[in-house]
Amino acid sequence: MDFRRIEVIFIVVFAILNAYLFGSYWQYQLEAGTTSSSNSSENSTILKEMRNDQITYMPLSDKKSSGYYASATVDNSLKDDIKHLADQSARVVDNRVESTLDEGFTIDPKQPQKTLNPFIKNRYNVVFGTEYRYNANLSSSNQVIYTQMIDGHAVYSKAAKLIFYVNASNEVTGYSQGHLVNEKQLREESELISQTRALTWLYQYNEIQNNSKIEWADLGYTNLLTTDNGVVYVPTWIIGVKSKSSTGIQIKRINAFSGVLIKKDREEEIAQTVTATTAETQSSDDSSTTSSSSSTTSIDSSAISSTEETSTSSDETSSSSVGTTVSNESSSDTASTTEQ
Repeated sequence: MDFRRIEVIFIVVFAILNAYLFGSYWQYQLEAGTTSSSNSSENSTILKEMRNDQITYMPLSDKKSSGYYASATVDNSLKDDIKHLADQSARVVDNRVESTLDEGFTIDPKQPQKTLNPFIKNRYNVVFGTEYRYNANLSSSNQVIYTQMIDGHAVYSKAAKLIFYVNASNEVTGYSQGHLVNEKQLREESELISQTRALTWLYQYNEIQNNSKIEWADLGYTNLLTTDNGVVYVPTWIIGVKSKSSTGIQIKRINAFSGVLIKKDREEEIAQTVTATTAETQSSDDSSTTSSSSSTTSIDSSAISSTEETSTSSDETSSSSVGTTVSNESSSDTASTTEQ
């Protein structure tokens, strides 16, 4: 056999293969760069349209982060945990701690966390208090709200909230607390859409009235579906919108994976419109959850996939009509609150 000839043939074949792979790689890079540039240009165009519609917003970020589906269960053992609480009358109602303090204490309405942060870290004041973080977006003049976190982001669900009640004298009189346990990551991390993209999608869905102000846009976790074994949470852009015709803030939600609008008639956490907290228009929202029944008996990837397909199908018509010149004259809905 002519081994030298075979060797030459192999070298030529590998050279051609390497050239093909190299060309494919650069084509992919060029297409990715073109897509990124196209998306950036499209976002700029839409933001200009928003400004023309007198919609104002805070500085936005184009940075993309990553996130994952997570699951958790509602803590149903709080009755045992509250036994060591002191200087308060606490009971458990529907898996929530309802507490009235023996003596109230005053907080600074502009910086309530300065007083409340040390308070919740004391295990004799609040159970599992170190798991909660102050959420200025959700807090108001008569409620200071803390939330549990998933992957460093707030869980926008009543089941994960610690709500302090504040009277007209800025005194904390008691609190209500939900607690999630057994948090698990269900899938590997995936790329999420940016804050800018989430806001432009919301505008294209005709969910922002003219002459509105975007108060804030926060990346958090919201309820995707409920099963017998717990709740699945999905990364979500939660956006606070204040319209000229309303004194409160309306909460809008965009799925941070797909960019799909999370509609009220389908979501399991229904947003609540709240009043502004200060004369400087520092406002906030209160979102709550209602569990929907499900025949699913376990939390797994197939359950998530099923929900994603339903979500995509129900939003197909809405998404197909989205364009960069969509009219923005439809009114935003004010969500009613359903407590879980």
